[in-house]
Amino acid sequence: MLEKLNNPMIRAVVLYLVYFLYTSIASSLVSALNVANTAYVMMPADILFAVFAVFMYRKGLKECVQKLKKKKALKVVGSVLIGVVAILALNVVMGIISSVFLPEYSMDSNTEAMLGLLDVSPIYAFFKVLIFAPVAEEILFRESISSCVKNNVLFIFLSAIIYTGMNFVFSTDALTFLDLLIYFLPAVLFSFLYVKNDRNIIIIMIIKFIMQFVPFIILLLG
Repeated sequence: MLEKLNNPMIRAVVLYLVYFLYTSIASSLVSALNVANTAYVMMPADILFAVFAVFMYRKGLKECVQKLKKKKALKVVGSVLIGVVAILALNVVMGIISSVFLPEYSMDSNTEAMLGLLDVSPIYAFFKVLIFAPVAEEILFRESISSCVKNNVLFIFLSAIIYTGMNFVFSTDALTFLDLLIYFLPAVLFSFLYVKNDRNIIIIMIIKFIMQFVPFIILLLG
């Protein structure tokens, strides 16, 4: 069984199956037990999945760390800064588009999600925003797909489509084209940066951590 997990496709399928399974079970437990604070159920479940994801892709993560060690520090910092600036620029553009076509929305979806998590539990919000999102989600939506799809263009769009779809798979709200773009375009940019950085997921994790850290601290401080 363990030998079969060396197959990139099987490993990716197992990771997604575990993701769907733990998410469904945790959500069902919250509803069935009528848990007042969902963090009591969701945080342990998210921690277990994050550990599982890192374990499944530990070899690739170690290789990425070793590659970074061989690079000059300034080059690594430059790659991270370019990524941060690119994502910030896209966020500004998306903010302008949202304000024009959806003026009733007072904040972006990422900020709204952070506020929701902070209302549930600041500790859980810290874990979900600054650890789970940069690590577990990047392994799930980029590293696992990257190991199966070697064509750069196909990988960029496929990973973005899967990420966008997964964000709405449990949603009951009516979706607009702009709703899809808000998730799809940043996903395309993150995957593009991933490819441009020799598919080194560690650099993307750092970029995402920085992008999440600043707004999270601002919201945490009120």
